[in-house]
Amino acid sequence: MRDGLTARLWLSADPSRQLRTIAARTGLRPEQTLAQIVDQTRMDDTGALTVDTFTPH
Repeated sequence: MRDGLTARLWLSADPSRQLRTIAARTGLRPEQTLAQIVDQTRMDDTGALTVDTFTPH
């Protein structure tokens, strides 16, 4: 069995443009960029989410 998730996601215009811009600059597809952002996301004890600085590849 494969460990993963398939989801359909609708973003408002601003976040969508930001994601597409980041993806274009890195040569990745938007879904690859989003997956890397999620991989870097951490939750603290209070439930707050943070994303450490990283370079998508």
